[in-house]
Amino acid sequence: MNFLSRYLVNRKLKKRHKELRSFVRGVLAADDDILTEEKKTQYRELLARIEATGKTDEPGISGLERSLDRIADRSSFFFVMRGWLDVLAVALTVAFGIRGLFLQPFKIPTSSMQPTLFGIHYMDAAESRENSGFFTRLLMPLGASRARLVAPESGPLLEGSETVTRSIPSLALSLLDPADFYLTGSVVSIAGQYKMVPGENVQDNIYRYLDKPPAGRDYEKDEVVFDGWVSSGDHLFVDRLSIHLIPLKRGEIFIFNTETLQYRNRGLPGYYYIKRVAGIGGDTLKIQNNILYIRPKGENEFRRADEFSDAFRKINSMKGGYQGHAPLGLLADGREFTVPEGAYFALGDNTNNSLDSRFWGVVPHRNVIGRPLNVFWPVSRRWGITDRLPPLDCDTVFPEKSTQPTAMRRQ
Repeated sequence: MNFLSRYLVNRKLKKRHKELRSFVRGVLAADDDILTEEKKTQYRELLARIEATGKTDEPGISGLERSLDRIADRSSFFFVMRGWLDVLAVALTVAFGIRGLFLQPFKIPTSSMQPTLFGIHYMDAAESRENSGFFTRLLMPLGASRARLVAPESGPLLEGSETVTRSIPSLALSLLDPADFYLTGSVVSIAGQYKMVPGENVQDNIYRYLDKPPAGRDYEKDEVVFDGWVSSGDHLFVDRLSIHLIPLKRGEIFIFNTETLQYRNRGLPGYYYIKRVAGIGGDTLKIQNNILYIRPKGENEFRRADEFSDAFRKINSMKGGYQGHAPLGLLADGREFTVPEGAYFALGDNTNNSLDSRFWGVVPHRNVIGRPLNVFWPVSRRWGITDRLPPLDCDTVFPEKSTQPTAMRRQ
């Protein structure tokens, strides 16, 4: 055997010797309170033999390993399970540590940040196709539920709906069609028959994205009321660390908790909110002609918000569903608001459908949780780093009596 081969063999033997010694020492230290005196004696005698055996004595090391197998019964079910449980405990500890200190998963709860980030929403099957890549379409059934309603006979679609939770047998049958796999649905009445569509609130999840309100209208037999998908909403990871190192800037998206925040003398619905920083401490804000203006502390003139961040430029573009800023609440027409030090003024990108600082005031710095890092689910146009995309190249148009621009159902 040449020198290199002998070196490699001896190195492996030394590693086995070291692992044996470490294992026995670990058992004696960790299990001191549960080992019987007989077992402790056996382990101590084995440790003495290990110390006396040469680190490259292959027959001796193999004999020590067999002795350890007999004492520890390392092939038993309970020994194997204990090892797996130890690994699981360590993995969970690391995962919770990362979640608590660095990264936290977060689901977009509402439509207030559309079209930058979406909550549960309706996508028209035909109109969204041009903005969906191959993988988006392939994985669509995993991140969205099929929402298609066809009139079974001629007749009206009635106002109102009932939210139901599907039974286990019904849910099991839906596995035959992955697009039909959803737990909660809305039962609607059309032409005297009851049909179920995904989502617990058909008005918010579907109707508000259609050109005309479908309820109360008469449909012909086989007429399509809507045909698309109800998306589960964007899921993202939140960076909890960088806010302690880099201050938030105007135009950044941030996540915060709603402790101490109140609207109409009540706490806000939901514990975590996601909005965009419209103003920092010392800024004076106003909205004119749906454009946000900022006067920083120490300055005499207001400037358009898009001079401070390109994020506001796309909000003002009136493209792809962006619609500027609605002058409401604290920033209603003719009103100005100065942000206190140590606080942030938060606005949703979809300000016609956003409960934000215009209504409940500023966000104290202590409430800030972090910055959104990336959308990890579902696979969509927005998958990846958050807030990186330009608007869709189409005008923001509101259909008749709809609360969402047509571009919202295209993405």
